[in-house]
Amino acid sequence: MSRAQTLVLALLTLHVLLGVLCVIIARGEHKAPALRWWGWGILTYAGGLAATLPGFLPRVLGYTLGNGMVTVAPVICAYAMLSHTRLRLSRFWVGAAVTISVGIIAVNNLGGYFIAPINVVTPSPIAIVLFTIAGVVLLRGGPPQAQSASRFLGGICLLAAVAWIARVATIFLYLQGTSDIQRADIVISLFAIIQMVTGVGATLALMWIDVRLMQSELSRIAHTDALTGLPNRRAIMMRFDVELARALRQKQPFGIAIFDIDHFKQVNDRHGHAAGDAVLKATANIFGAAKRSEDVLGRLGGEEFLMLLPAQTRATSRDAAERLRERLRATPIEHEGGTLQVTVSGGLAMYPDDGGDWDALFAAADGRLYEAKKGGRDRIVDGDKQGERAVA
Repeated sequence: MSRAQTLVLALLTLHVLLGVLCVIIARGEHKAPALRWWGWGILTYAGGLAATLPGFLPRVLGYTLGNGMVTVAPVICAYAMLSHTRLRLSRFWVGAAVTISVGIIAVNNLGGYFIAPINVVTPSPIAIVLFTIAGVVLLRGGPPQAQSASRFLGGICLLAAVAWIARVATIFLYLQGTSDIQRADIVISLFAIIQMVTGVGATLALMWIDVRLMQSELSRIAHTDALTGLPNRRAIMMRFDVELARALRQKQPFGIAIFDIDHFKQVNDRHGHAAGDAVLKATANIFGAAKRSEDVLGRLGGEEFLMLLPAQTRATSRDAAERLRERLRATPIEHEGGTLQVTVSGGLAMYPDDGGDWDALFAAADGRLYEAKKGGRDRIVDGDKQGERAVA
């Protein structure tokens, strides 16, 4: 067995292993469509290589089927890589290119005009164009959560495209139409090595992208309230730490306001839990529209919301909290053809006057929230009795 045949077998084995691995991973609990398509793409390529091996199939059939599969494989692989971008391949143009290429291969092998370089060169233009497009697109704009991995994959794509171009050029310039076995052996060997490198690199890059996307999704789930889409308690506490550090550096006060929907249990009891969910989502939307862009709104759980008020005095924090309370009071919430009138009570605490950490400030705001409820609800208590406002 020649060196070239040995490397082709190694390339075939590697692609089978990588393809099977990708397909198995994609069938797990974490669905990974890009990996699934990539796995089938390189398995298709491996099948094409196997079909062209001497003795595997009759020569005419093996070359026709094998090179046809090699033509289709880059389309599947490009679809996999581009699934992480906004670009989608044109089915018409890709289908037309594949049909023409496979037709040329079929005529070359079945029509009695067998010319060996045609089998090698014909699949190349599709691979070159698609991998170049994928490389450029991934370098310019892959998933925001996996920019480094996308750029790495884009670089691998461009390397593969350059390798295909070099292979075609070598066939015409280096072999010069001869049947020099030693020259052919060198060309096949070099291309097989490059394909091994790009195949492994692209597979690892796609796995890297999937890991980053999965980490981002897990982080989103861990820090986002599923019902309202707002930051949850954990995310709010993390943002509090950031705001506290900023306040320490800049020696500026900031506020936290806790809001609790008045008589929320009665909403659930009278109208059902679907109505309660509708009220929570509507409250989140109303508050989100009424707050400043720099304020951070989150849901603590149940019917409680919390807002961080960066770089605010007690008076301006109270005004911000009042704006949310008044906006909610003035906005009837529609549900199943009817309307629900909802109000909130709130408690406000200020750094550093009411405490220097989360526990102290939260306790102060929470205590004032209960003062607001005891005082008649639908009001904000901020610790300054003269500044307290309420709507009867």
